[in-house]
Amino acid sequence: MCGRFAIAASKQEMLGYLQEYFNIYDPETEYQLPRYNIAPNEQIPAVIFDGTQYRFRLFKWGFIPGFAKTDRGSFQMINAKAETITEKNAFKTAFQKNRCLIPISGFFEWQQTEKKKIPYYITLKSIPLFALAGIWSQYRNEFGVTVDTCALITAAATKQLLPIHHRMPVIIAPENNRSWLDCNTDIENLQPILQPFSDKPLLISPVSTTVNKPANDNPECIMPIKNTT
Repeated sequence: MCGRFAIAASKQEMLGYLQEYFNIYDPETEYQLPRYNIAPNEQIPAVIFDGTQYRFRLFKWGFIPGFAKTDRGSFQMINAKAETITEKNAFKTAFQKNRCLIPISGFFEWQQTEKKKIPYYITLKSIPLFALAGIWSQYRNEFGVTVDTCALITAAATKQLLPIHHRMPVIIAPENNRSWLDCNTDIENLQPILQPFSDKPLLISPVSTTVNKPANDNPECIMPIKNTT
């Protein structure tokens, strides 16, 4: 499960990333950066492909399938498992038609010890921004308002991360951006993309329990500390 991440970048740095990989020069969307502790139910930035060009969008993090009659309870799903995403009714249509990429600078996982849970911040060394695989959906609530929602896709953790947590979000390598976002891509060709990312070593750092509270959104959340187990 991945329930927290950060975009520790300025808007200018995000714009440079969008220009380099997606030819997006004007996001046309208001959003706040940097963010050091992004939690479920928040609006998060993402990139989609509309069949002609890439677009920058905001989605509520907490997937609600289009067929849902309520936005309460079990239909608010923050993660979708790569292993079963083609089988689950809630996810399979979005996986076929509505895939997205979520640019981040790092994500958090918690290691369970005998005494406590220790938070870790995980990044890619020397890569300030990278993309996570996601799916999105449009849901119309009881007031007739259309809400765009999304979920991150997770897979088994790499050997490097396994001592901390058994799952991790799927990282999409830049060369696979187009294949992932293009709905004309054969679904079978997406399976190799959903494997645990091992192209670059992860940088795994213990951080302060400040990150445990979503209301804390400051640089302290991602600052490495000495691990005191």
